[in-house]
Amino acid sequence: MQDSERDDSSSPRVSNQKRRSTHDTSIEDDDSEYETSEMQLPSHGLFYALIIGALGGLLATAISVAITLMNASLYQQASRLGDKMPLGTAWTLTELGCLGVFIALFLSFAAGYIVGRIAVFRRWGLLAGALVGGVTYLGNVLVLYLPNYPNKLVSTTPPSSGQIFAGILISLVIFLIYSAIGALIGLWGAWTATRKYPYYQQ
Repeated sequence: MQDSERDDSSSPRVSNQKRRSTHDTSIEDDDSEYETSEMQLPSHGLFYALIIGALGGLLATAISVAITLMNASLYQQASRLGDKMPLGTAWTLTELGCLGVFIALFLSFAAGYIVGRIAVFRRWGLLAGALVGGVTYLGNVLVLYLPNYPNKLVSTTPPSSGQIFAGILISLVIFLIYSAIGALIGLWGAWTATRKYPYYQQ
C-alpha cells in the first residue's frame, strides 16, 4: 500500500516538472519574440544619408577640380592642339579622368560605409552613394562654365535647339548612370558595415 502511495505521489511531481519546463520554454520564446519585435534601428538615418552623400559628392568634385588645376597647362595644350594632340598627352588626360572616377567611386563606398555604421539601414547607404555620384557629375558639369577653367570646351558655332535638347538628354542619362553606379557602390559599403549586425543576422 505504501509503494502504491509513493507511485501516486511521484507521478504528479513529474507532470509538474513537465509543466514547468514547458512554461519556461514558452516564456523564453515570448521573450525572444519580444526582443525581436522591439529591436529598432537608429533614428535620423535619412538625414545622415543626405548630409554624408552631399558632402561626399562635393569632396569628389573639389578633388577633381584640384587635379584639373594642377594640370592646367596640359589641359590648355590639349585644347589648343585639338585633333593634333599627341598620343602621350591624350593618354595622360585619360589617366587623370580615370583617377577622378576612381576617387568618386571610393567616396561612394566610404559614404555608404559611414551611413551603414551610423544608421544601420542599408537603404540609406544606397541613397548616400547615389548622392555622391549625382553631385559629383553635376559639380563637374557646372565647373565647366567657370571663366578660364582649364578643361573648358569652347564652341565656335552657336548650338541649335536640337543640339541643346540632345545635350540635355545625354546629360540626364549620364547623371542617372553616375547616380546608379554610386548607389550600388554605396550599398556595397553599407552591406560591408552591417554584415555582422544582429538586425541582419536574424
